[in-house]
Amino acid sequence: MHKFTSVAALAISLLFLSAGVAAADPLPVADVTQSAVTDDGWHLSASLTRMAINSVPNMAATAFTREGFVTGKAAASIDGNGAIPVNTGSLVMGLQLGCQIDLSEGGSVDVGADAGINPGFSGSSNLLGMIGPYAEVNGSISVNLLPGTIKNIVLGKKTLKGRTGEIVVHDAHVKVDACGGPVSIRFFTTAMIDTDKSDDSVNVYGDILNL
Repeated sequence: MHKFTSVAALAISLLFLSAGVAAADPLPVADVTQSAVTDDGWHLSASLTRMAINSVPNMAATAFTREGFVTGKAAASIDGNGAIPVNTGSLVMGLQLGCQIDLSEGGSVDVGADAGINPGFSGSSNLLGMIGPYAEVNGSISVNLLPGTIKNIVLGKKTLKGRTGEIVVHDAHVKVDACGGPVSIRFFTTAMIDTDKSDDSVNVYGDILNL
């Protein structure tokens, strides 16, 4: 019985984790650069700088939505003298968003004082494994708990017409709906070039923070 009660408390805390999120100062993210020498002899570089994540209370005031604004700069450069000319190049800047528990199946919330978990325990230490696919609290809440998800959002794309290119984003709006746990966020950028011989890319990732 003690085990069931503990698991129920964990399930309830996931559902109401973000109810009291307060505004905070923007979080700076450390600059990062990556480069590689292609088989054709070109030196391809990509970087992420001036990154910041500003998490705010969501305007819908719900427990299952995260909202914020992001700022950052992505840059790419092509250096050296490769053996084969570059035909095309491109730069992509975006975000990777991770939700711990996907609640997009929906459900109703009306939590009572007593908690109970429905059958379906697997003995796993993982929370989803312990409570099964559904959790019920006092018969008044029933939410389908799905595995978490990671999604990519593109903030900007640019064709490299010369040897350099930049994408700068100021306060781009980001939101994640139907998430029953923490939402992680990470900047990424990809620089790509194409020659008659090969395609090459360099990928850069910022630190993982919470939205």
